[in-house]
Amino acid sequence: MAEGTSKDRGGGGARIWLLALGMFAIGTDLFIVSGLLPSMAGDLGLSTAAAGQSVTVFALTYAVAAPVLAGLTSTVDRRTLLVAVLIVFAAGNALSAFATSYAVLLLSRAVAGAGATIYASTASAVAAGITSPERRGRSLALVYAGMTTAIALGVPLGSAIGDFSSWRWAFGFVALLALVALAGLWPALPSVPGPGGSGVRQRLAVFRVRHAPSALLVTAFWVVGTFVVYTYLGALFDRAGHVGTGLRPWLLLLFGVGGFAGVMASGRLADRVDPRAALATSVALLAVVLAVLSPALRSTAGTAVALTAWGFAHWCAFPLIQHRLLHIGGRHGDMLLALNQSALYLGQTLAGALGGLIVGAGRLGSLPWAGAAFELLALLVLVVGATRARGGGGGRGNGPAARERGGPAERRADAESCPSGV
Repeated sequence: MAEGTSKDRGGGGARIWLLALGMFAIGTDLFIVSGLLPSMAGDLGLSTAAAGQSVTVFALTYAVAAPVLAGLTSTVDRRTLLVAVLIVFAAGNALSAFATSYAVLLLSRAVAGAGATIYASTASAVAAGITSPERRGRSLALVYAGMTTAIALGVPLGSAIGDFSSWRWAFGFVALLALVALAGLWPALPSVPGPGGSGVRQRLAVFRVRHAPSALLVTAFWVVGTFVVYTYLGALFDRAGHVGTGLRPWLLLLFGVGGFAGVMASGRLADRVDPRAALATSVALLAVVLAVLSPALRSTAGTAVALTAWGFAHWCAFPLIQHRLLHIGGRHGDMLLALNQSALYLGQTLAGALGGLIVGAGRLGSLPWAGAAFELLALLVLVVGATRARGGGGGRGNGPAARERGGPAERRADAESCPSGV
């Protein structure tokens, strides 16, 4: 793989953008459903709450299936795997488009979730593997720029399709995006061997890698901090009173624009500085933005600035998280990325439940403070981990702890010595 990386570097940019297109499809599917729930419920004769469980099924499948499927597919060529899971993802969305009953709808969302989870982690690992080590952070950022672009463009476009015709055509649009990405990736990607080796139980032993559990905990706290607020953003807009329904798509567009800027900026940061220090700065900034969100929502201009800054700070962290996981995981990096997907969606599920409890208690205005508190918890875990890394592991220069402490030169050496991380 080290030799293949240097040979493929010239065409790597186009391949990274194709991987990002697949993430654009997944991101659109992730966020589009909330705007389609009323029409889905009416068409299928469901309550809005019941239709909303399709989101829960997608998220739980995404979370639970990530480590299991990563283990089961560890020996499969990465190009073949990406094409296969895009087919599964497209099929799940096509089934959603043709769903005639609640049971079929839930099944379709589980199928789409299974395809989405393995694509997300595999695309990140492949992007890192076909890119030179000094450009790895930027490649990871480009892949996840597809996700943030989906928030800014894919979700409004899908919702517009649903409003113009039917929610079924919106799912068809997502399936089409996946097929376009598939058609581009199959001839463009080189053959990339899977890490292979062990079964699910042995690969889950990655939890014993030093810093891995705390890194996944950072992801979970980080996600809860944003989504405990974002899930109920519509209610916060209603409470503010000045944000009409016609203005909301433009404000959410600003969140996506800020996210795109953040994810691109963090890719360059990851290649130039210690990803852990950059991640801590990003999480701290996010905590500040959430803490001032309530007063910012009192005016339209303040809301616009706050949502842009929020999108920037939140999505700036994600490529740094991915880069750090690949760095400390070594040859287990692909499994850490898969487990990170589980942490993401378990955190999102917890955020929805916790936010519901806070709103049910009549404390809607406290949601931004709760979000800031979880970001501070994520920052605390990072600081404690950094302190322990400096204080322990004396003499061991080649293990995960040493990789966690190492600078750019050490990260490049580690990438060259562990090329099978994809």
